[in-house]
Amino acid sequence: MKKTFLYSVTLLMIGLYLLSCKKTTDTPATTPTTPTTVDSAAVIVGGATSAYKDTVVYKANTVTIKYSRTSQCYPSNEIFAFTGNATDVPTNAIYSWDFGDGHAITGSSTAGNIYKTAGNYTVTLTISDGTTKKSLYVTTVNISVYGQQVSPHASFYAQLFDINYPNNLNFNATGSTVYQGHITNYTWIWGDQTTSGSATADNVPHNFPLVGSDITYPVKLIVTASSGCKDTATVPVYIGAVYSNISGDFDTLQNNACTAETFTFTPNAINVPAGAVYIWDFSDATGTATSSGAIQHTFTYQNTYDVKMYISMNGKIIYTTHRYVWANGQNIRPKALFFKNISGDETTTYVKWAMYSAANVAHGGIVGYQWYMDNVLIDLNTNGTYETYPFNKTTSASTHTITFIVTSNVGCKDTASSTITIPPIGQYTY
Repeated sequence: MKKTFLYSVTLLMIGLYLLSCKKTTDTPATTPTTPTTVDSAAVIVGGATSAYKDTVVYKANTVTIKYSRTSQCYPSNEIFAFTGNATDVPTNAIYSWDFGDGHAITGSSTAGNIYKTAGNYTVTLTISDGTTKKSLYVTTVNISVYGQQVSPHASFYAQLFDINYPNNLNFNATGSTVYQGHITNYTWIWGDQTTSGSATADNVPHNFPLVGSDITYPVKLIVTASSGCKDTATVPVYIGAVYSNISGDFDTLQNNACTAETFTFTPNAINVPAGAVYIWDFSDATGTATSSGAIQHTFTYQNTYDVKMYISMNGKIIYTTHRYVWANGQNIRPKALFFKNISGDETTTYVKWAMYSAANVAHGGIVGYQWYMDNVLIDLNTNGTYETYPFNKTTSASTHTITFIVTSNVGCKDTASSTITIPPIGQYTY
């Protein structure tokens, strides 16, 4: 929009000047306000100083046509300045210029023209006698023109290929445009001391260096149009740090396994950057927790848990590890309960006692039952909820201790005991 506006202002200024010039045609033309030696002069175009350059001298017999142009690139506009002369023309000679684009002007030996469209044009200079109007010389010169609005506009964006490779980006410059002509080259200055060039705008990959701290690169794109004009766009591109040398996981310590079990998890990873945070996921639906080092956790239920440890730096996960942990859970110590009675018919000389387990456990199960009589295991091969023990009565009463030990599936134990009295011979228990 800015370039179009400047071009319009330039045309308006030249048009106002032409109102004061004598014309032999209704088509617009320009006469620059520069001196005859136009290759070193300067004019104000679009608010900027643009010097005439690239002077070309063309001679045909005694006629010399000299022309030069201002820069075609923004903020300038391409304007041609022509000077014609011959060695043997009268002082009142008339110079008629036909610029080959539909514009023509009759006046002095100097003239100017703005070509809108790029191309090759034939400029014709006719020199006539001012008194007789007779044509003295007709000379033509071919020129090559860039035209107007030939400066490109540079634009691009970056895309991440894969989140696992944050330094590998893809760049797209298809938003770069030029009103007239086409873009011939894309030069990338990556900001990491490397550059590259491409003839196409899309899918330009670049691997930035692996860095140990976050960095923002000022990536610069320079586009070049067929006119030779350039434009530059710079976009800050953030590259996150890659901590590829971190290794290790964490140590696990079980505390109070059979009463109020807790776990202490202590990171042992090495090459962890200062300021990193540990994020823990215990896989027991309790959410995540953070720590700067060791952390304690309590599991409610018996299970194998996939405990995950994430290392985070500046809000980004930079390392992940995990370990499977078996937890006993809470309320896993069994309760050793039993009841007893006389089994079978008691005689005056013999009695047999029976013991029945009523043990239980809140979480888990009981896998071991041991029955002792007076601290002696009743049966090495017995592991059941029921046991019996016979006694032969003696001349005096005797007292005995029954001990019951139960073991849970996680190895936790509990003990219960009770005493019984065996009456003497001839008496009954009840």
